[in-house]
Amino acid sequence: MFEEITKKINDAKIIPVVKLESLDDALHAAEALLKGGIKNIEITFRTLHGREGFSKISECISCVCKEFPQMLVAAGTVINPDLAKKAKDAGAQFLFSPGFNPATVDWCVENSMPIFPGVNSPSQIEQALQKNLSVLKFFPAEISGGTKMLKALSGPFPQVSFIPTGGINEENKKLYLNCKNVIALCGSWMISEDLIREKNWNRITELSRQAIAL
Repeated sequence: MFEEITKKINDAKIIPVVKLESLDDALHAAEALLKGGIKNIEITFRTLHGREGFSKISECISCVCKEFPQMLVAAGTVINPDLAKKAKDAGAQFLFSPGFNPATVDWCVENSMPIFPGVNSPSQIEQALQKNLSVLKFFPAEISGGTKMLKALSGPFPQVSFIPTGGINEENKKLYLNCKNVIALCGSWMISEDLIREKNWNRITELSRQAIAL
C-alpha cells in the first residue's frame, strides 16, 4: 500500500493543499483542479470549529472521493489517531501530518493507512526510520532551510525521500523538484483560501495549468 501510494505521489509531483469546510466549495475546487490537469488534492483538517468543523471536513473528503474517483485524495493536518480514523473512514487514500506523532504513525501502520509525517530535523528522521518510514513530509520547508537543508540531509540519509511543503510557490517549485531526494511537493499557491472565498474557479484552473507546466 505504501509503495503504491508513493509511486502515485511521485508521478503527480505537485499536490495542491486546500482548506475546505463546504461541500459545494469542495466539489468546485476539485473540478477546477481537474480542468487544470491536476488529479490530486490534499484536504486539510484545519478548522476553528472543533468537532463540527472536523465533521464537515470529513464530509468534504468523502464527497470528493465519491464524485471524482479519478482523483488521488489525501487528508492533511492529521495531528492525532482520531483524525486519522476520520480521514480513513471518509475515504482518504493517504495522510499528511505536520509533525511526527508516534501515536498517529502507529495507528496508521496498524490500520494499513499510508502516512507521511512531517519532519525538519535529523532526530525526527531517525524516529521515522525506526517506524520503517522512509518517505517523509518536510515541513515547514522554506523556514527550515529549504533546498539547502534537503541537500544537507541527503548525506546522512540517502535512503530517505521528502515531500516538502510550506513556503513553496510557482517561483521556487523547480528548485525543490530538482533536489534528488524530493519526489513531489505540496503547495497552495494555485488554490489559495482567497481564491476559494472568491469562488474564482477559473483562476484556480489557470494556475493549476501553470503549476504543472514543468
